[in-house]
Amino acid sequence: MIKNTESGVPSIQSKVSTALETLLGPTRQYVLAIVLIVLALIVGCGSFFSVGAGVVGVTFNSITGDTAAYSQGMYFKIPVVTSVIKFDVKTQREDIQADSASKDLQKVKVHVAINYHLDYKKVNELYVKVGRDYTEKVIHPAVNESVKASVAQFPVEEIIVKREDVKILIEKSLKDRLAYYNIILESVNLVNISFDDEFNRVVEQKQIEEQKIKTAEYIKKQAEQKKQATILEAEGEARKQELLRATISKDTVMMKWIDKWDGKLPTYMMGDKTMMMVPGGKE
Repeated sequence: MIKNTESGVPSIQSKVSTALETLLGPTRQYVLAIVLIVLALIVGCGSFFSVGAGVVGVTFNSITGDTAAYSQGMYFKIPVVTSVIKFDVKTQREDIQADSASKDLQKVKVHVAINYHLDYKKVNELYVKVGRDYTEKVIHPAVNESVKASVAQFPVEEIIVKREDVKILIEKSLKDRLAYYNIILESVNLVNISFDDEFNRVVEQKQIEEQKIKTAEYIKKQAEQKKQATILEAEGEARKQELLRATISKDTVMMKWIDKWDGKLPTYMMGDKTMMMVPGGKE
């Protein structure tokens, strides 16, 4: 005889459910408590932010879109709603290779190194205008445009000679361009200025020719100086002889002869068989 067991199934299921609820009741409370504690810690930690030295924190409210700049210290913020972006406001250096052209359309490459810092009071405005990648969006284009505008005012041969003038123009132009974005330019250095290879060869050849001309002029000048010295020496000797002839008399000649005489009478006769007489002597 087979018994019908269907009527006992609901009672068994209810008993099992009741037993499970009895066992899991405390566990569920513990889990809920842990979740609440974790959420409280997250909210509590997310409600504060700190800003270190040389850094400015910019807060952005995702609901209102408002921004603010905070210097060094600890501050409160609304979790989830407010985000914090930090900017370095210490002096920074940027090296940029800028291509340009001179007034006479010769290619000129300028290696520029600049020092700058962000205006810490207006970093939030920079963030709103540009974002965090201001180096690529603002600084590099500004340097390139300033170099092109400044170099184009000089013929290529004057760029090296007037290097300081070129630097001053670049610095003035760049300072104005960066100030609009609240970036303060501190200094500009022209690390290197290079030219097209063909122009370098032309300049080198020109320098060689100029050196040859200078050498030839030097040799010519030396020859002229030597010629003048020879003429002056000859004129001086001629004048000397002229003065000697004007001042020498027969008595002077006789005195010179006596000064050089050794005291001996000549041992030869003149053609007319007469003896040569000297002052104080006898025939």
